[in-house]
Amino acid sequence: MNENNLDYLQNTLKYLGFGESLTEPLRAAIENGPEEFKLDFKNFQPAPHAKDKPELADAMVYVLDFSKSKESELYFFNKYQASLQKPGQDTKLEQTFYVNKGKGVTVKESYNLLSGRAVNKDVVLKSGDKANLWMKLDFSDHSPEKGYAMNTYGEQYGFHLKDTIDRFKILDMEKPGFSDQLLKSLERGNLHGVSFMKNGKETTGFVAANPQFKTLDFYNADLSQVYSKSVDRHEGPEKKEVANNGEMLSENARVSQEKNGMAR
Repeated sequence: MNENNLDYLQNTLKYLGFGESLTEPLRAAIENGPEEFKLDFKNFQPAPHAKDKPELADAMVYVLDFSKSKESELYFFNKYQASLQKPGQDTKLEQTFYVNKGKGVTVKESYNLLSGRAVNKDVVLKSGDKANLWMKLDFSDHSPEKGYAMNTYGEQYGFHLKDTIDRFKILDMEKPGFSDQLLKSLERGNLHGVSFMKNGKETTGFVAANPQFKTLDFYNADLSQVYSKSVDRHEGPEKKEVANNGEMLSENARVSQEKNGMAR
């Protein structure tokens, strides 16, 4: 058995969020020398509004696919199938995520994607070029071969998370490290707990990124969705610019009227 290959696979599993529980099963499988094998992994994602109630947690089941090189004794971690089972629901949501040179969608990100949220990733395109993309599963587009279609939103799409966050009156943004923590959490697709101003009143709830509509999704403490227009906003530069442009247009019109003898 190639120990360097084993170490590489173990580090890949840690990086993707599978931890160390698969260390011994992985070693045992490789020692047997099969052409391919699968490993199972399971975890629970607690409900963000009821972390003390395990019965409300979402169950995630993973099946990891490994294969042996045809030219050597090396093994590769190619892909994994993720399955989300929500409490009280009979149907499961399943999707296959591919691993490329040890990189790919992490365990938590796969859960967030199956939960309907968007995830931001640095990816390598088929052309070999690198790109930063927001990814979101399209649950209206499914095929037995490929699973759910993946919608992507690149930099040219025009969604800028930090600028979008700054538009809303989210509290505690001045606290050291809070802004960076919120930014990174939303990029991973998390539903992040925040306090925000709604109709002039402080509200405790959650927020998630919505690149498709270039905004944020807000929720109350019980996870009921908040109408975005009821969330208070800062007067952004674009509003000031519009106002200034309006003043300039009015002034230009007044000057034009004076020249034409129409001003009072």
